[in-house]
Amino acid sequence: MNVVGIIAEYNPFHKGHAYLIQKAKEITGADLAVIVMNGDFVQRGEPAVFDKYMRTRAALEGGADMVLELPVRFGISSAGDFALGGVLALSSLDFVTHLAFGSECGELPPFLETSSALMEESETFKEILSRSLRDGLSYPKARARALTETTRITPDFLAQPNNILGIEYCLALKKLASPLIPVTVMRKGMGYHETGIPGTDRQETYPSATALRQQISTENIPHLTLEDFGSAIGYALLENNSLTKYKDVSPDLADRIRNLLPQICSVEELVTRCQTRAFTAGRIRRALIQCLLHIEHTEPVMPYLRLLGFTDKKNGAVSLLTQVPDSCQILSRLATDVKKLGPDALTLFQQDLFASDLYRQTWCHKYNVHLPGEYQHSPIVTLLRASVQL
Repeated sequence: MNVVGIIAEYNPFHKGHAYLIQKAKEITGADLAVIVMNGDFVQRGEPAVFDKYMRTRAALEGGADMVLELPVRFGISSAGDFALGGVLALSSLDFVTHLAFGSECGELPPFLETSSALMEESETFKEILSRSLRDGLSYPKARARALTETTRITPDFLAQPNNILGIEYCLALKKLASPLIPVTVMRKGMGYHETGIPGTDRQETYPSATALRQQISTENIPHLTLEDFGSAIGYALLENNSLTKYKDVSPDLADRIRNLLPQICSVEELVTRCQTRAFTAGRIRRALIQCLLHIEHTEPVMPYLRLLGFTDKKNGAVSLLTQVPDSCQILSRLATDVKKLGPDALTLFQQDLFASDLYRQTWCHKYNVHLPGEYQHSPIVTLLRASVQL
């Protein structure tokens, strides 16, 4: 039986995501789709607009058969580490056969060629990369320059956000020698960064997550933003004497944050003031969240995965969890399952727990509501499915 895996944020889930799930099943002949999804903070270095339970339910209603939480240590990371964590998670399950991802390209060969070039890193590639970094380019731009000068890959291909993640997925497959078979589905509708809702049927049916986040903010739909964590981030920066212990905080970035912190009034102002050619806004936001959540560099391991939800049907994805090796424990009932974790795994889980508790507390404070804690949540079970017009 084929089972397709997808690595996602669903921030928020929309029809384009449902389309990817449906097409991925069709292309791979898969009976089931398993999603590894960020928890309450996303890779771009921000809180998710809605919590992981709302996004899990939307994914299950939109065609997913199971949703598992990507540990926050990988979720708040560079594209490469995020992809590595997702591939590691899906590979740990054993029963997943394919990895599907959306792209602006829609064809697999360019991803395989680019990931091979990155895996091999020829001497010419290394020389151009090193020179570009000395010129002050950020690592992603320096690497893109080295790729375009040493392969047939075009700058346009490397400039597209989903293509970039697709490259990282294929590179992670090579690094881990994963048996997962990669497939890609061409993105439909609005571009990744497009905002507003243009007046065409295609784009109205498939808006971008960026456009939906803008709409959520404009219409004052309850959600969280980075600024909601401003005081907590400020406290975390002031309290820590050594910011460089956190995952993506270099000495230069730590110095910029320290020097500018007394002069700013908001998180976004701090991000803007810290930005340089070498430090992108995304990297700075991720660094701030890493400081907030105490995420330090650790070896990429996947000792557990948290089950967030599944579809309740005979011979569904949840029945396959009995095949998962003991090296990756599935957490479905926290009160009993967490007690079985080893010391290192427990440390990683406590980061996830802290991130979720902080998100919940911030939401409760902002909207004056009470939400259940992590130990009070059971996996979401649903029979509902959405149909996608192809």
